[in-house]
Amino acid sequence: MLSTRKRLEKNLFAKLLTKFIAGFGSVASLLPLVIAISFSGESQASLKYPQVTTGLVSHNSLALSPLPPALDSRISSTLIDDRGRFWVGTWQGLVQIDQKTGQAIASIDLPNSTVTALLEDRRGFFWVGTTSGLYQIQPSSGKIENRITQLASSRVLSLGMDRAGFIWVGTDQGLTRISPFNGETYARILNLPGTAANVLQFDNWGNLWVGTLNGLVKINPGTARITAQIPFVSGQIVQAIAIEPSGKIWAGTPRNVIEINPRTNKVIARINPVTGKDIVALASNKNGELWIGMRDGLVLANTYNGAIIASVFNLPSSSVLNLLIHNQYVWIGTNDGLGRVATTFKPKELPNVNAATVYRISR
Repeated sequence: MLSTRKRLEKNLFAKLLTKFIAGFGSVASLLPLVIAISFSGESQASLKYPQVTTGLVSHNSLALSPLPPALDSRISSTLIDDRGRFWVGTWQGLVQIDQKTGQAIASIDLPNSTVTALLEDRRGFFWVGTTSGLYQIQPSSGKIENRITQLASSRVLSLGMDRAGFIWVGTDQGLTRISPFNGETYARILNLPGTAANVLQFDNWGNLWVGTLNGLVKINPGTARITAQIPFVSGQIVQAIAIEPSGKIWAGTPRNVIEINPRTNKVIARINPVTGKDIVALASNKNGELWIGMRDGLVLANTYNGAIIASVFNLPSSSVLNLLIHNQYVWIGTNDGLGRVATTFKPKELPNVNAATVYRISR
């Protein structure tokens, strides 16, 4: 018995044959089409897609690019684009995953596979920072539109977009402001205290806050001038920044989490229970609560009294690399996979909360 596909091909062939014979009186012109139809099923059936195993499923996929043979669980950056697609930057490339199942479903080829920062601009282009350059990518096709070369350094550490839509690129040798259209350089800040722009964030008034190897600085993005250097934080490495909805600034260092008033540029308080911890990632939610990612765990703090509300367990790895709040979840990039936990809890779930592993490469 013929399969459905074979019956369709046979009927299509018969209709085309009748049409061409009636119009041209010859079967010769049909030969290329006949060959194409007869080989199409064969070629599709013989394709071998690379097998990817995540923490939840095994999946065969071919999308923007064949999935790289060496996928990685070290989640250095995360991005949910304007179409709701979830992307993770790893030490082995940029991969799209299904945030519900954990399937790796697409990848984008990069000259350098170690992704350090991700950003989507207003036109939907991706800006991908790596350890050896910055790339502007069309995500639908995976095509590299531009490789930005006129930076303070090719080692990209952080990315941000100001109100005018310009891209700010933090490197280990300073800051560069570039055009989102062609990557043209508009400004450079090479005299940062501490030199390296480890992390950057824009506050509610459009100011740029940059964490460096020697503290925290405030920059006017319009003039590209440093307007303040926070005294109490000077001398410390700032490796995480979060902006509260109210506008308060939180800075994470290898020793503590510090609160800064963005109007006066003065330190207000710190979260005492995590003093002495190596803080690497921060994320603020709408309830005045702060997620604090550390080299050895993740906690949720009440920013009004500094108390720890919850401690998160069962992470893919206790070493947190980055945090992203989206759709009632906190997405946790770790040194061994991507985890997820709800942003709100019932009283009976506290103080110890369990995370779910969404993506991890089986070993």
